[in-house]
Amino acid sequence: RAAAAAAVATVAAGWHDTMFFLKTFTEDLAMNPPDFGPHLRNKIRERLRNSVEGTALGKIGYVVHITHIKDEDISMGRIEDSTGQTTYKVKFQAVVFRPFRNEVLDAVVSTALNYGFFCKAGPLQIFVSRHMMPDDVKNFDHERSAWISDDQEVEIRAGCGVRLRLMNVKFDQNAISAVGTIKDDYLGLVSIEEG
Repeated sequence: RAAAAAAVATVAAGWHDTMFFLKTFTEDLAMNPPDFGPHLRNKIRERLRNSVEGTALGKIGYVVHITHIKDEDISMGRIEDSTGQTTYKVKFQAVVFRPFRNEVLDAVVSTALNYGFFCKAGPLQIFVSRHMMPDDVKNFDHERSAWISDDQEVEIRAGCGVRLRLMNVKFDQNAISAVGTIKDDYLGLVSIEEG
């Protein structure tokens, strides 16, 4: 929730060179008869948050946080004859995380393997191949599961923070993945795992 609040603050501040956007959506939501009653609108909001927040919507990006669902943006329900459910059309605003090619961002290494490493920047999974690492970081230590520089000063392993540039971003219907590099200037290890 703290990351979502920071993203909302970033978007509200009007930053233009960012991967977070405020977008308006419309969603059809089916509610069951036991949900009807005086708290129906709150149940609609809760179900919408549970079903949409944290999901990937193809090229739109990841829905990080729903910011506004006004009462007037929840339509009158339409009863489905066969099921007894009522369908509501809900208009809402949400903060969306959408990564772009050549964007520089910080990520946390999740797994180091002998052919590269995987890391995560929020919900985005990024792979960095051994060919996309600096020339002095070519030694993989199988015992420690870490990439180590020639001078032993850089050790990239699970839990470490890295700054990378996205080389390619792939959008699937329900997931977004990327390939990155740490080979450019000012990229690479930025923090070491504590403990």
